[in-house]
Amino acid sequence: MRRVFTAVLPVLLAVSACGDSATTDEQPTAGALAEVTVSGPVGSRPVIEFKAPLSFAETQREVVQEGAGKGAAITPTSTVTVDYVGINASDGAEFDSSYQGGGKPATFSLDQVITGFATGLKGAHAGDRVLIGVSSKDGYDPTGNGAAIRPGDSLIFVVDVHKVVNPPKAEPPPTAASGTKVEPPPTVPELTYDKQGNPEKFVATPQTAEAPTELGVYPLIKGEGAKVASGQTITVEYVGQLYPDGEVFDESWSNDQPVSFAIGVGQVIAGWDQGLVGQPVGSRVILVIPSELGYGASGSGDTIPPNADLIFVVDILQAS
Repeated sequence: MRRVFTAVLPVLLAVSACGDSATTDEQPTAGALAEVTVSGPVGSRPVIEFKAPLSFAETQREVVQEGAGKGAAITPTSTVTVDYVGINASDGAEFDSSYQGGGKPATFSLDQVITGFATGLKGAHAGDRVLIGVSSKDGYDPTGNGAAIRPGDSLIFVVDVHKVVNPPKAEPPPTAASGTKVEPPPTVPELTYDKQGNPEKFVATPQTAEAPTELGVYPLIKGEGAKVASGQTITVEYVGQLYPDGEVFDESWSNDQPVSFAIGVGQVIAGWDQGLVGQPVGSRVILVIPSELGYGASGSGDTIPPNADLIFVVDILQAS
């Protein structure tokens, strides 16, 4: 398929369909794949017969010979190894083939080929022979492709599928911390949870210190991922509260909207930059932040007063 997805195709080759390969004044008839006959065994050059000119209003496909049906089905992101013949349905001329010059099967990703070719192969398996009638809009319209394919020309392909490789499914990003549980010191406020098991707010205990004098970093769950490095973009869920058990002024869990930002470069308050760099991905971390590492004497809006100490719980979901 190297030639099918390039901008310029080779000159016209021998005709393998019934009909004259020269340009014809006949108007193409509205086509159906039933008008195309394919014969010969899978793995050898197919014999393709139809009466040109032919036109397809919509792309059509038919598995004319089925293989074992085992293995992966072709998807729009598959990489396939195939033999194929491409014919211009308007004049019956073969314009491309993997068999040229004793050629070998072609391997390519379906996101590199014309829409009609990819659409026609969708769902097929290794071992199948597929007949595809490609409408001009799913082929090379509006410009055509060199002398072999003019604007408005429909195409016919016969494709023998030898191998299908699908990319691995992307793992969904984690939605919560996971790893080894860690007990924080008794001086740290107690974290409570909502009905879904998500962190909700902190509650002071009799042992809670009245005010922090330095940054406190207390893992609740130690993740198993790589350590967060300065300059990385991290994705987190979090709750932020006035220390020790004041108003919750910000949180992400209720909206299920993790946030992403660069860490260690001054995009967030210093307590976050200093407290999260070096923590393993997958961790749940409590940050007890004195005012000077938070919003300082200016505070922030109506929710964080001047000189307020803060406490956060942060799940580090990803870092890149």
